[in-house]
Amino acid sequence: MRRRIMPGAVLVAALTVPVAAPAAAVEPPPPGWQGPVCGTRTVIPLSVARDVDDSGLVVGHDQRSRAASWDSRTGTYRWYGGIDGGLSSEISAISGGGRVAGAAQVDGPTLDPAKAVRVEGPLPLRPVDRSLRTSDQVQDVNDANVVVGTSEIVGGQGATEAFVWTDRRHVLATPDPSYVLVHALSVNEAGWVLGSGYRLDARGVYHYQVLVWRPDRTVTVLPPLPDGGMFVAEHIDEQGGVIGHHLSPDWTNDALVTWSPTSGYTFVPSPGGDLQVIAADDRGGAVGTVIDPTTGSALPFLYRPDTGFRRLAEPGGALLRGVPYGMSEAGQVLLMTDQRPHLWTPTCPAG
Repeated sequence: MRRRIMPGAVLVAALTVPVAAPAAAVEPPPPGWQGPVCGTRTVIPLSVARDVDDSGLVVGHDQRSRAASWDSRTGTYRWYGGIDGGLSSEISAISGGGRVAGAAQVDGPTLDPAKAVRVEGPLPLRPVDRSLRTSDQVQDVNDANVVVGTSEIVGGQGATEAFVWTDRRHVLATPDPSYVLVHALSVNEAGWVLGSGYRLDARGVYHYQVLVWRPDRTVTVLPPLPDGGMFVAEHIDEQGGVIGHHLSPDWTNDALVTWSPTSGYTFVPSPGGDLQVIAADDRGGAVGTVIDPTTGSALPFLYRPDTGFRRLAEPGGALLRGVPYGMSEAGQVLLMTDQRPHLWTPTCPAG
């Protein structure tokens, strides 16, 4: 979730400076687990929970596939309905300050494609458009009600385009026409959008690229990793920094990776096993999983630059298993465990 705003002019200057060879990590935290961090775990009474804001409001959909939210402080629900009758809808993103966005189906002659929706004042949900050309997935929204996501072209054999919804829906341009499978992933408060796509080279080989669009929708391609591995990006913060994880060609040397417009790449080695960053915040924190090499199960982690990788635990000390997939600036984590969505809240004393 994004709260601290950085003037766009500073980011323009930073991202337009030529980038030399990516910088290596400068004294990263030592590899390995740094001990557990404990908190309470609460079952979320929604069928699917997608995101959580800084006040503990969880969004998703209910058992009837209706867009809904649940307030973890008061236990109250809110149903947002849909666009056309009883068709499916969900809220998939919420900003730090509580702006909500998602997708809801529109009634079509043969198909009912999902369209991006957001709330602007009183209900009902407002769709970005009613075009049957695309089916939308919403990935993020900021406190200015800027929505980003990915549209699949109906009948386009998997073709996608990234979009940003400000005053209207805008397709985000790629650096050249050879890009396919383009996605928008994250937006910060200044309107900078993080995304990705695959570029076709002269030999007919596709290469994964991380893309950053400025508020004027011009695009920058992040430089390649120095070892030729893949940077799987997840989040853009208020300073234009990007966080994600590293995948090497031989699936070794997994690491948490950050990229800064001023200092390039920094790598923090995995504490052991395959590592995946799934969500991140604006303080350099991240949640994700490390695969236990002995059991093959997912070990959820919380990473902070000052404390390193720590296992999630309950107040009694029991370590949690499952998949964390969302986090707020307040430190709450969405966790899928025991086949149910849970909200994990850090409540134990530090240390």
